[in-house]
Amino acid sequence: MKKYCTLFLLLLPFFSQSQQVGINIQRGEFFFKNDRWKFRAGDSLEWAKPEYNDGHWQKAGLSLRDNKALWQAQKGWFRLQFSFSQTSLKKDYNLILKQFGQSELYVDGQLVASAKASDPQDSTSQVKLMQIPFNIKDTNTHVIALRYSFRSSPLYYASTDQEAFKIWLEPSHQSMINQLVNTAWNAGVGSMLAGLFGILSLLHFLFFRANPNQRVHLILAFATFCFTIMFALSIIDGFTGTLTQKSLLDAGQVLNIHLGFGLLLAAVYTYLKRRHGWFFYLIIVLLAVSFGHQCFIGPLQNGQFSVPFLLVLIDYIRVSWLGKRHGGTNDKLPWNSLRFSFFALLMLILAGIIMGAIESFIGLGDNAFILAFVVLIFVFAVFLGIPVGLSLSLVQDYTHTYKSMRLNLEEVQKLSAKTLAQEQEKQQILATQNETLERQVSERTAELNQSLETLKATQAQLIQKEKMASLGELTAGVAHEIQNPLNFVNNFSEVSVELLDELLEEREKAPEQQDLELEKEIFSDLRRNLQKITHHGQRAGSIVRSMLAHSRTSSGQMEPTNLNALTDEYLRLAYHGQRAAQPSFNCQLITDFSSDIPTLTLAAQDMGRVLLNLYTNAFYALHQKQQTTAVPYEPTLWVSTAVKEGKSVEIRIRDNGPGIPEAILQKVFQPFFTTKPTGEGTGLGLSLSYDIVTKAHQGSLEVTSTEGEGTEFVITLPVK
Repeated sequence: MKKYCTLFLLLLPFFSQSQQVGINIQRGEFFFKNDRWKFRAGDSLEWAKPEYNDGHWQKAGLSLRDNKALWQAQKGWFRLQFSFSQTSLKKDYNLILKQFGQSELYVDGQLVASAKASDPQDSTSQVKLMQIPFNIKDTNTHVIALRYSFRSSPLYYASTDQEAFKIWLEPSHQSMINQLVNTAWNAGVGSMLAGLFGILSLLHFLFFRANPNQRVHLILAFATFCFTIMFALSIIDGFTGTLTQKSLLDAGQVLNIHLGFGLLLAAVYTYLKRRHGWFFYLIIVLLAVSFGHQCFIGPLQNGQFSVPFLLVLIDYIRVSWLGKRHGGTNDKLPWNSLRFSFFALLMLILAGIIMGAIESFIGLGDNAFILAFVVLIFVFAVFLGIPVGLSLSLVQDYTHTYKSMRLNLEEVQKLSAKTLAQEQEKQQILATQNETLERQVSERTAELNQSLETLKATQAQLIQKEKMASLGELTAGVAHEIQNPLNFVNNFSEVSVELLDELLEEREKAPEQQDLELEKEIFSDLRRNLQKITHHGQRAGSIVRSMLAHSRTSSGQMEPTNLNALTDEYLRLAYHGQRAAQPSFNCQLITDFSSDIPTLTLAAQDMGRVLLNLYTNAFYALHQKQQTTAVPYEPTLWVSTAVKEGKSVEIRIRDNGPGIPEAILQKVFQPFFTTKPTGEGTGLGLSLSYDIVTKAHQGSLEVTSTEGEGTEFVITLPVK
């Protein structure tokens, strides 16, 4: 992954390492070069001995991906011969071992270090860093042998690579400090870059929230966010435990760097309002192909990975140059940011040459960190110049917009001052007109108050009339209901008297002439008649109790109510009331009461009035159609109850009457609106019913009708 980071930090890895004493030693004759290691797959302690002849071993690098034999066997031995010069024996060194996996280090056949997982069952290959005292007191040839093993895991990124280990020497008195400085340096640089790009991403997102019309802010927010994720993942990359985790991190870094460059190019196109041509789409396709090749096939060779990024830079320069030549003042800012980055690049190269010369002749010494920090500033200037330049361009746009708004505000203030005199004149005219209007309003208000009092009195009379009409209908219904059981009581009483007379006559006969079987039959008939008299008497009493309960003034108190029983009770009551008023009227009643209806908390008397009103209106409509239709017609009323999704209960009342014309359907719930002839209705029944359902019970009352076919009312009550 370092080759991708060089797109942002070209020379930074070199300078950050040049300050380490261990690197200076590596550049001398004691550097353990990677290409001089020899490798053999397998395992044998004989291979650790210095006298062992490894001439037939293959030369192999330390890459796990390139070393096919190691990848297949997952274990093997590395050997390297080295020697010290006489001048180098004057210092004490520490051997630094950084590995990915498990190993045992042998020097001249002696085990000097062992780096293994703390848990034998651990399936990961943790990165480990060890410092081992390294005491060589002669200039003879020595042998380092490394017994190495690791656990492979699935790779989700084909270009993932990992070095099995690194070995170098550092002076023992500086090795610990060098490792701490290196760790802090790498983490600090990565965190600084992630933080800078994260702040830029947040700022551009906030700019977009403030002005959604400028989509360039949203594009730059995503571009800088991709760079933030890339640098954040690069920090985590040094702490991965398995190759699977590393492959996922590598894929994330490569994906974000490709997305970031593509979005950065799209941002400058959007900012300069340039049309996306074939060259732009070619670059986007190359970025996608580059990522796909590295993700699914393998790494690109010979610097091919940098081709799409160089094309992005070339097109960025081209579009910025066109904006400078043909655009306005603001369009020159992307080009100015490029010039700033170019000068910073020149300074970076010059600083690198100077630091290289100093290190070659006199060494950097204690000033290495300061000089590297200066170089880091130039690196930031090179690669932050482009996104920061675009950000400054957009900020300048806001500045121009603010100036334009301020000029417009000044013009508005001038116009306001000019119209102020006109407004004052208008105020005087309005004041005069207001006095006239207030006088007229007072007169009209008095007239309206008088009309309102008259309307209230009329309304009270109509309500009283509606109540009396309902009372008359209920009285007729009661009379009709009670008449049937009373007829039964009277008839069975007369028959019982006749049976008693017959029994007395039989008793007056001589004992030998009396018919005992006849007496038993008379007694049996008397018993049945008395039972029927009792039954119909109780029925009449029940009707009287129901009507008394209905006639009471409702308190509006909510109480648990069986909705099915209430619906059926008032259906029968309304039907018999209609039959009492119109003896020739007959209607088929079809009911479908759901057994799942729960007990509802209702004002039963009020809800009964609603049902009675709807039933009465339906019977009235059916009777009217029965009298006027010339074809065979059977009046029918359907009543059903149902539970809807456990949250509400529906009562549907549908008839096959004449229906309601569409022109007046929306007026049926208005107070005092009625289609009945004068003297037969007040127009308050449906209005009061609507208020009881919607206001008192938080339900709904709806009506649908088809003229000539019928009408349906739906009462919906919530389940509490």
